[in-house]
Amino acid sequence: MQAKEPQLTIMDVLQSSTLLNALSQEEKLELSRHCSQARASRGEVIWLNGDEVDYFGLLGHGFVKMVKGSYLGTDATLEIIGPGQIFGLLGAIEGTGCPLTAISVTDSLYLKILKSVFLPIYEKNFALKDRLIRRTSMRLHSKHDLIAQLSSGTVEQRVAAILLLLAESYGHETEFGLQLDVPLTRQDISEMAGTTVESTIRTMSKWQKEGIIETEKHYVTIKDKKAFNIFLA
Repeated sequence: MQAKEPQLTIMDVLQSSTLLNALSQEEKLELSRHCSQARASRGEVIWLNGDEVDYFGLLGHGFVKMVKGSYLGTDATLEIIGPGQIFGLLGAIEGTGCPLTAISVTDSLYLKILKSVFLPIYEKNFALKDRLIRRTSMRLHSKHDLIAQLSSGTVEQRVAAILLLLAESYGHETEFGLQLDVPLTRQDISEMAGTTVESTIRTMSKWQKEGIIETEKHYVTIKDKKAFNIFLA
């Protein structure tokens, strides 16, 4: 079952970000004075690729997917953002606008952090810069491994790689297995795996019959993680 939305203050959301924990309390208070809370419904577009907005987002509750379109007119989900994570920050720092479309996967609450307030703080805070570089490097390394798997793997390998990657960040152990806390449609999974919805449905239906996974109301539970590791071997 989907958890009831917690009641969060602006400072609660700021404190939830491990990246922004590099800021002093005074810097966080300064940011909090210029932040506003916003809500997005499931499927709502927060911004489009190429948009110029005066803020970046920090998710307090829910999930947001970052999507890139192709010249073929298809969309690819490149990342799922969860509570405590920032989206749109690199574009703000580089002044390049929004390189990806941000779409709310669930009903979500996020902070709009004004670039004009954040950037002067960022320029003076070397600890924050170092933490951002480390985080970006780790994410790039993870994506390189994933891209290698997705570029040459079978449909089963691609879908297994995506579900395990999401489980690392958004999974928790239950008596039934490793449950992903983010609700995902077959469309979401197929976009991230770089395959068709039909292939994803066939693969996951097969796994469910074999007892490898269980799905309920878009929530996936990995019941047999060893089978996934065999797919990726």
